Amino acid sequence: MSRTYYICWYIADEDGDTFRGNVTGVLKMKYVIGQMQASGVSPYVVSLAQPARKGFFRSRRKHLPGGHVPLLYLAGFKGWGRLGRIINNGLKLAELFCLLVFGAKKSDTVVLYHNYPQTRFVAAIKRWIRANVIVEVEELYGYSPTADRPWVGKEIRAVRRMDAFICVNEGMPKLLGLQEGSYVVSYGAGVIPPRTVARRTDGKIHVVYAGTIEAYKQGASTAAEAARYLADNYVMHIIGFGEAAQIGLLKQKIDEVNTSLNRQAVCYDGRLSGEELDAYLFGCHIGLSSNVMRPHFANNSFPSKVVTYMCHDLSVVLGYAEAFYDVPMSEGWTFYHEFMPKQIAAAIMSAPVVPEGYYHDRIHAMNQALRQFLQRQVAKHSDGCSC
Repeated sequence: MSRTYYICWYIADEDGDTFRGNVTGVLKMKYVIGQMQASGVSPYVVSLAQPARKGFFRSRRKHLPGGHVPLLYLAGFKGWGRLGRIINNGLKLAELFCLLVFGAKKSDTVVLYHNYPQTRFVAAIKRWIRANVIVEVEELYGYSPTADRPWVGKEIRAVRRMDAFICVNEGMPKLLGLQEGSYVVSYGAGVIPPRTVARRTDGKIHVVYAGTIEAYKQGASTAAEAARYLADNYVMHIIGFGEAAQIGLLKQKIDEVNTSLNRQAVCYDGRLSGEELDAYLFGCHIGLSSNVMRPHFANNSFPSKVVTYMCHDLSVVLGYAEAFYDVPMSEGWTFYHEFMPKQIAAAIMSAPVVPEGYYHDRIHAMNQALRQFLQRQVAKHSDGCSC
């Protein structure tokens, strides 16, 4: 019987204290697992997640709730600085080698969540891997928000060594030179929750920035500064997670903006998740993505929060990028063309409030395309296939 491996950094809900990972990345992984199941594919999840506590971590097997999806956490190590990272990477790559070269059969499919070191390793041993390898590319990390890394060419060549591709926007297949039929575009976790609350009706337009609070991509701080230029009937809400120091700096910025305007134009409402996050987003009108707009970075990534906004009936405001400007998915989005708080505020105030369900057809179409792509890829290589 053929198997479909999903190699990623997934962390089960109940293991959040045992491992550390990127919250938005885990949400996309959870979505892909769900789409695999919906397409009739039974995934075997292999997690490269980093243990939270220092020391050696043995590999651990379990099943996700429901008992149908096996999950394997690979062994790892944390501590000892650079030496510890070398030990950890060595352990995981050795386990990956054994799994992909000796464990995966020709009839199997491997879906690899792209991270440069792991993808480059898989590309290096690709000649010995019999299984069909699909790489899920959420971002080309060589095109960072600040500069092109010297190894970006090697990253692109490593990605192109795989057999099929899940790309995060419409422009990425062109950059990679992919053939039609070898890829599918999946912008984000297209999970539409049932509406539990109505939009706020206090006479204000409520704008939300939901994401990581950090200096690297400048999203939260730029959102706070943009609030300075919004009309009095707009309120900017910032929610998300981050280091205590970064959240402290954000709160200082918020106090500065509100004091200068003599009103509450912007607020930080903490870290929300699950049903609490759903209810919060449903109560707002506009969702903002205010990360840096550096062209190489913007065209080879996609702010996952945008799909979350769409699933919660929020108007979308984001920075221009050629890769997803004039495509069916972007109909109704409002773009700003300069990464300046005043221009971002102008785009927010020009955005119409969309009706409930406005984006749902596009979300359903994206989900269906991913399911059909997975079905075709697995069927081509499963037992008994003459392909």
